[in-house]
Amino acid sequence: MPAIYTTEWYEAIKKLLNENPKVDKNSPRGTFHVLAKIVGDARSLYLPAGELRNFVVLFTDGKCLEYRQADAPPPRKDFEFIFELPASVFEEVAAGQIDLIDAGLKGRIKITGDMRILIRHAELVNEIYGAFAREVETLWPKGKPGSAGAVPGPAGR
Repeated sequence: MPAIYTTEWYEAIKKLLNENPKVDKNSPRGTFHVLAKIVGDARSLYLPAGELRNFVVLFTDGKCLEYRQADAPPPRKDFEFIFELPASVFEEVAAGQIDLIDAGLKGRIKITGDMRILIRHAELVNEIYGAFAREVETLWPKGKPGSAGAVPGPAGR
């Protein structure tokens, strides 16, 4: 069981996405570069306030070819979609505590890109959310989001 924000966790997500036939079936053909900018906040147990993590995701013809953390912020112009969100929201999505689409609709996630593509491929968004929230088993070494503070030991699903 990989811990959140580790290379093993990113690889587990990538593997789940590539093994899911609904991801392949519902993905638009072509190549899409996605950037997730996660900003630390006071509610996150894992990312201190003000700290930034950038995740680069590359989809080509329904396959996730890359899912990694970038050391430096990549140029925004290199991405078709950019998601910007507080770390606590990302962690709650990953823990299955809040719905990804609901968080986006309520403005907790800032989305930049062609919304028509996202709406047209809503089923794909649901499958990606499922990989994060329900399929990957995540280790929460400092406690699961929403817990009363640091809880040592595994607290995965």
